[in-house]
Amino acid sequence: MLRQLSRRNLLKLLGGSAAALPLANLLGTSDAHAQTTAPPLRFVAIFTPHGCLPEFWNPQGGETDFSLEFDNSMLLPLNAHRSKLLVVDGLDYRVLYEHGLTGHEGAPVTFLTGSKVNTASGDDLPESASLDQVLGNAIGGATKFRSLQLNAWEQFGGQHVYNSISFTANGSRVPFERDPAAVYQRLFGNAPPPAADPVDAEKMLARRRSLLNFLTKDATRLRDRLAGDERHKLEAHLEALADIERRIGSLGTSSPSPTPTTPAPTSEACSGEGGVIPPAYGLGELGNLNRLPELTKLHMDMIARAFACDLTRVVTMTISAPSMPWISITEDVHNDLAHRLDVTTEPLRTQIRTKMVTVQRWYAEQVAYLMTQLAAIPEGSGTALDNTLILWGNELGDAAGHMNVRVPTVLAGGAGGRFRMGRFIHARPAGSNPLSGWAGPGTPLPTAVAHNKLLVSIAQAFGVNVNTFGHPDYTGPLSGLT
Repeated sequence: MLRQLSRRNLLKLLGGSAAALPLANLLGTSDAHAQTTAPPLRFVAIFTPHGCLPEFWNPQGGETDFSLEFDNSMLLPLNAHRSKLLVVDGLDYRVLYEHGLTGHEGAPVTFLTGSKVNTASGDDLPESASLDQVLGNAIGGATKFRSLQLNAWEQFGGQHVYNSISFTANGSRVPFERDPAAVYQRLFGNAPPPAADPVDAEKMLARRRSLLNFLTKDATRLRDRLAGDERHKLEAHLEALADIERRIGSLGTSSPSPTPTTPAPTSEACSGEGGVIPPAYGLGELGNLNRLPELTKLHMDMIARAFACDLTRVVTMTISAPSMPWISITEDVHNDLAHRLDVTTEPLRTQIRTKMVTVQRWYAEQVAYLMTQLAAIPEGSGTALDNTLILWGNELGDAAGHMNVRVPTVLAGGAGGRFRMGRFIHARPAGSNPLSGWAGPGTPLPTAVAHNKLLVSIAQAFGVNVNTFGHPDYTGPLSGLT
């Protein structure tokens, strides 16, 4: 706890500098209000493509005694966070079967909207807002950014459906940001654009160094006034930002830089004027697929830092790659692996399935990394992970058949206690198939469990008073979450 340091005194101590308010958010205060107010609940939606193999995706065992430790387990990287998982089997994009477009194109659109897909404009768009936008409007008003939309690597150009999962109420795509340097500047600084003239650029750097020195004195004075736990929290945060800055700088090179040793703290903490990021913010490596792992981790780290400083409480992120050369997946994941999971000839069948496991495990590793970063941020009597709900979804269940039923779905984090985590549940009876006997597009799929119900449950957990989300045909929350 702060040593006799209230929120008001903290702001006064920092002299009104740019770092003041976010630092107060990071550290907390001794004010009675801060002592009695629960940490905010936050939401992250992560979308990854290409479906799965249910026998390797779903845990083995029962509801609470489930195991992720078995051969070819796709979720094995999440095992360290097992108690913070709620794996849901049997959710279906029912709206796509009963009201229009199925397959790859429809699912990313309906993932967070619950809407049917409108193709009248020549584009694939929803007819209602996505969950992140609804939650941002409900809980994001107290933060600097109502929501953030991130993308580690853009597929197929522009706002393709594989890149876009966030939509406004009128069905327009919310632009995403894939440049981590731009995200950093947006979150933690208000630095001007890079100067074309070298003399102007040097003057800009001089001004920023001057501000850096000023803020360093602020942070030093603050550290001297903090007790052990809060001092450790501040220093850990400063070190994390310094590490992010270094890694962003390394992306301008043609090959990854070595992992830095323990970085010296910077002064910005949760704000400032851009720290030590070089003035040339544009990254020539954004289109280099081999840099996707670095870009993904940078985005994940900035989500954690933004949550630590309460700069936003709602984030969406898509992670999608046509191939993954860094883990020796040189095939086209879509055509050569996902759509050939029904191959029966050996040894080709085993080879394809094993590589698909490798692909999905890499995605699981990214979710696990974000969870680990959030778990390292002390907050209240727990951590930021305890007060975060992560929804990890996909567009397909059976990729070979383009099926939008039994879509892989994982809830992760502590969810602020709103849901009972550490479980594996079935939304409908295990082994049931809602497509059995289905009459075709536009006809009812009555035994399917609409994923709209999950969207309703999440919205209600965040205090949004709704009983439908997206298409009005599907009502009520998803049973078994609480």
